[in-house]
Amino acid sequence: MPAGRDPAPQPCPGHSSTMFATVRFGANCQIMVNLLCCVQTLMGHLKWKCQCRPEDCIDLVDEKGTLMNLSKVEDPASEYASKYLQGRQRYILIRVVREENSEATSYESLLEDLGKHYPDLPDQLEQLSGKIQQTNQRKKSSLPTAQPQAKSRATLQSKRGLESKNTPK
Repeated sequence: MPAGRDPAPQPCPGHSSTMFATVRFGANCQIMVNLLCCVQTLMGHLKWKCQCRPEDCIDLVDEKGTLMNLSKVEDPASEYASKYLQGRQRYILIRVVREENSEATSYESLLEDLGKHYPDLPDQLEQLSGKIQQTNQRKKSSLPTAQPQAKSRATLQSKRGLESKNTPK
């Protein structure tokens, strides 16, 4: 080797191009993201790059419609994105909408014309939203319902009593 020349850099094991993924959003935009960062950093970068509001809850689905559940990672500041996402894969950015005063959750694609690019994904997002709601309804329906009914009867009876007292004769 000639003097003064460094050997060609060698890739670090496990740190090859497989540690990058593509995220699609907007009007057919896409960005390449490094998966060797914590989930919190990745999500913050995606919000900034895709011009989401800071309070927006976002997540990713793969091209098959599988939800990555990054928005539910327990410790996003210390968990690496590479634990949840695969390198060289394409993901679609979605907004997670949780209804106030309800356990209902829906998912909205942040890739415009989703059906044009992925014909099956709009239906899969709807089904995913429906499955989450059905699961929550099943949890609620499995709870005993005798007490709430008894309360509502008692409340109804006390309201009737007040109505009859307040009604002018």
